[in-house]
Amino acid sequence: MTENVELVNKYGEPLRYDRNFQGPRQRDRSCTDVPCLILFVLFLGGWAFIAHYAIQNGDLNKLMVPTDMYNQKCGIDSSVLNKKYLFFFNLDQCIDPLVPITGCNTPQVCVESCPSQTFVWDSMKNTMSLQELRARLICKTDADKAAIGSKADIERAIQENRCARYYIKSQPFLNRCMFEFSDQICELLPSVLLRARRDSTLRLPGNSSQVELEMQAMALTMQSEALARVAPQTGISKQEPVDERVGQCRRQQLNGAVIREKMMQTDTRLAKMVGNLVAHFYNGTHDAQRLGEEIVEDLVNSTSVVLMALFCTLLASLIYIALMRWIAAPMLWFSIIGVLVGLLFAIYYSFKQYSFWSNTATVPLHDLNLHKQWQNLLQNPKMWLYLSIAACIVFVVIFLLVIVLRKRIRIAIALIKEGSKAVSTVISTVFFPIFSWVLFIGTIGFAIGVGLYLGSIGTFSFRMVRRLTDTGEVTNEQCVCEGPGVNYTVGAACDPEIFKQYCHINLRRESCAQTTCSFLEIDNPPLIRWAMGYNVFGYLWLTFFISAFSDMVLAATFARWYWTFKKRDVPYFTLTRAFCQTACYHLGTLAFGSLVLAICRMIRLVLEYIDAKLKKYDNVVTRAILCCMRCFFWLLESFLRFLNKNAYIMCAIHGKNFCTSAKDAFNLLMRNFLRVVTLDKVTDFLFFLSKVLLTAGAGVSTYYFLANNPSVIQLNHKAVPTTVVVIAAFLISSVFFGVYSMAVDTLFLCFLEDCERNDGTPDKPYFMSKQLMKILGKKNKQPPRQRRGK
Repeated sequence: MTENVELVNKYGEPLRYDRNFQGPRQRDRSCTDVPCLILFVLFLGGWAFIAHYAIQNGDLNKLMVPTDMYNQKCGIDSSVLNKKYLFFFNLDQCIDPLVPITGCNTPQVCVESCPSQTFVWDSMKNTMSLQELRARLICKTDADKAAIGSKADIERAIQENRCARYYIKSQPFLNRCMFEFSDQICELLPSVLLRARRDSTLRLPGNSSQVELEMQAMALTMQSEALARVAPQTGISKQEPVDERVGQCRRQQLNGAVIREKMMQTDTRLAKMVGNLVAHFYNGTHDAQRLGEEIVEDLVNSTSVVLMALFCTLLASLIYIALMRWIAAPMLWFSIIGVLVGLLFAIYYSFKQYSFWSNTATVPLHDLNLHKQWQNLLQNPKMWLYLSIAACIVFVVIFLLVIVLRKRIRIAIALIKEGSKAVSTVISTVFFPIFSWVLFIGTIGFAIGVGLYLGSIGTFSFRMVRRLTDTGEVTNEQCVCEGPGVNYTVGAACDPEIFKQYCHINLRRESCAQTTCSFLEIDNPPLIRWAMGYNVFGYLWLTFFISAFSDMVLAATFARWYWTFKKRDVPYFTLTRAFCQTACYHLGTLAFGSLVLAICRMIRLVLEYIDAKLKKYDNVVTRAILCCMRCFFWLLESFLRFLNKNAYIMCAIHGKNFCTSAKDAFNLLMRNFLRVVTLDKVTDFLFFLSKVLLTAGAGVSTYYFLANNPSVIQLNHKAVPTTVVVIAAFLISSVFFGVYSMAVDTLFLCFLEDCERNDGTPDKPYFMSKQLMKILGKKNKQPPRQRRGK
């Protein structure tokens, strides 16, 4: 049976026939790798202790301290030490789907307390004194408020958006000032609106509570008017009815919970990050920032279309895989032919574009935005020439591989059919990855939660810094410290309390305005840092363990199917039995294999950390050594993944420990090295082509739908949701094809062992299907008639 005598001598003799061998149904199984299981349980216990300690001693409020528009931590930095609440000039801007991504597009300042009264400048400017108005004003800086000497100054500051025009009575939530609406506000809107149209000064009579309610209603009215001023004007002017304003008010009351939920999310400003990323390629122009905002806007607006496309991709993947049981060969050849036809079309289209632009005189577009640069690229004949050459090379390589490996492809198709039959027999295996993903999500959530709590344990560290001007230049304020802060210098550590008390800019002891003692980071104790490393390693070990558990359960299921001579006799609840068998006997083996992978991955993370730290030194020798080490451990992890997977299959079949299973699997594969390289890799290649076809179909369908249905959704760039669909579709198809890949790998290993153990005689019949025996030129010999008659 072996294909190379030298390999047989080096990697052991072929497996011999064992009449007691029954595959995964053996009843004499025992627990494997128990010491490693005990170590894993103890490790999880230590992780649970760290989690308990982190929750008891950590404080997530340290991580959720609000930051104002000047990057000052409210209640922490020296300039806002007594201002721990964050105030929004126009909280109505926060009722937007983009808020968790882009943040509230309104000035945000730290205040000592949230407003306890409603303020409307247009209604109060003629009814209150200057001192009363100044007391109620909330401005960006104390200097802006101190510079106000008259009502004209207030009007100017409001027009320049240095002070808030209006605000509503608020309550703190996570140290953010949230509007506190009364249930009676909406009922007052009609009368307030009518009076506002008759009298712009809007003098409000009545008792104090009634005045407060009407002020809140007026503030809501002004919010709607402010939004109308910044909204794009259409050719038709319409007067908004009073009922619509009342409806807006009711919706705003309902949106109070939405605001609170959004404020609990981190203000990450993804659009600015995307814009900054694009700016690296386009000289940091304003167009790059606008493009980043457009990309994020398209992502949010196209959510429903993306979800529908992914649902259709999921159904298409299920249908595609289901059809492979009966028409595996046509489907796989269709995948190959589809890729080849697509490459031919790409060659034709690229050459056609090359010919067109070569004969067309054009001038490049000089605008630096991404759209113009993309148009320049499409008009470049060299780009189309290079693309056509690359497509030709890929086409020739794939075409030659198909011709050379056509016989092996037929065997791979047979294995895929066998895998499809196995999965169809135990249909629950298709949905088993859901169980693994639930565990993965739980592990990720637990690790992130523990990491956040650990990160909040420690003391705040501060640094003395100077503010930047609007043009990005550093201020030159001469801030001098004395007493306990005499050694404070710009860029050095400082204490906010001492800085505020002992640092000034002149003999009159005026507080430093442009120099602050600002929050830098949370300084974690050394033990907490080790606990963070423990948390990272625990995440790696547990995730690899979950993946290994899923692999072994599927391997035991498919091996049980293969080693059942008559496939109709496959018992019910095969997956459940495989699950119980793995959980009862082989958790130690899974812990062993996942530990090896976790150690290898941890070493890779450490190397990445070292590489990031040493980048500033720019040492060629160091970078070369680190690059070699990173490459080595990446290859090592890839090999260990392959070895572990086959070790789990052998353990599921024979019930031996990890080392023995890994050795047996490695020797079995090496004794059939050529079959492994051809059959296994050709199968992976065919699966990849199928995933590419499904992914391309999802992407093309999405783009076609968006291009031909502009009335459904308005987008700035149709390529944005299309790219998301393509990436997600590939991941979805990978999950479903992962089950089939495990089935094929298991059946292939069973097939190799079947070939070595059995010879087709009546006493040692092959367990493989008749179709597979026909392709391989094997058959089970029939027993003599007289013996069959007994």
